Amino acid sequence: MKRMIAAIAAAAMMICAAGCDSAGGKPAETSATTVTTPDPNIMEVPDLSGLSRVQVEMKYPKLNFNFQEKYDDKVEEDGVISQEPEAGTTINKSDEITVYVSIGGKQVEVDDYTGRNIDDVRLLIEKQGLVCETQIEDNETVARNCVIRTTPSARTMVDKGSTIICYVSLGSAVQEIRVPDMIGKTIEDATKLATENNIALTITYDDTSALEPGTVIRQGIDPDTVVEPNTRVEVVIAGENAAASKETTITVTLNTKLEGEFELKYYIDGTLVPEKTEIKEISLTRKIEWAVRNTDIHTYSIIVTSLTTGKSGKLYEMEVDFTTNPPTKNHHDTFNAKVFEQLLNES
Repeated sequence: MKRMIAAIAAAAMMICAAGCDSAGGKPAETSATTVTTPDPNIMEVPDLSGLSRVQVEMKYPKLNFNFQEKYDDKVEEDGVISQEPEAGTTINKSDEITVYVSIGGKQVEVDDYTGRNIDDVRLLIEKQGLVCETQIEDNETVARNCVIRTTPSARTMVDKGSTIICYVSLGSAVQEIRVPDMIGKTIEDATKLATENNIALTITYDDTSALEPGTVIRQGIDPDTVVEPNTRVEVVIAGENAAASKETTITVTLNTKLEGEFELKYYIDGTLVPEKTEIKEISLTRKIEWAVRNTDIHTYSIIVTSLTTGKSGKLYEMEVDFTTNPPTKNHHDTFNAKVFEQLLNES
């Protein structure tokens, strides 16, 4: 009996040593740390709201997007309407994310194009997702090649893809002016022809010509060209108008560190002087000088075009009064010293 009691006691002591602490006989506590490694193929779907399609593609170039276009009156064209799965959803990086992009409202409003050139109107109509067709009509009041009216009429709401018929003015037979041939005519005869054909003349003189003084040696618009009433045509007269012709120089001083090539076109009273057209490297140009000789009052202007951006702008427009001595120059408040910088700006 004593042996049995001793064996039971020994077994109890062994159990306590294995499962109880030495102080209070409580089970011993054990600790273990679990380390979880993130799966590199798992991600949360980003929130694409407020972005455009281009911004989505640029911001998340490695994700698998499926863009679907939908009409939407509230979201601007090319903007994100919604997405599937929603933002915050956990997916595999290779999973497809469907993005619904707005193509604007299903209907658009027809603008008022009355009096505008049909070439400009066609571009605007097509930009709205509409189709432009034209029909030609005689019209006494609307200028040639300009829109008289449209069908549907202005301010009408139409579905995208609809056809807009533009009725374009051919002008009237009375309005169609053909430039007469004035070369070889005397200045008096040229002036009479201009009056009879409802055109205006800008007269300049060439004192280097060997032809008979007082006769037309060149004209700015070719004979038989169809023009609008009161179109101004430059004619060059052999000899010098000693009584009224005066000469002055229009000078523009540039102060710029810009670089780039620009095309300069020169105009007298809105008519291009083609032989004056030139290309200048702006970094090598300190002055732009234009020696002019004329009579009466005329407007001179220079239009510059950046060969880098293709943008054009006016450097200046100046009225010169040759009836004064010396001729008086008036800038018309249109001198733009920053035009070169503005044209080089890509934005």
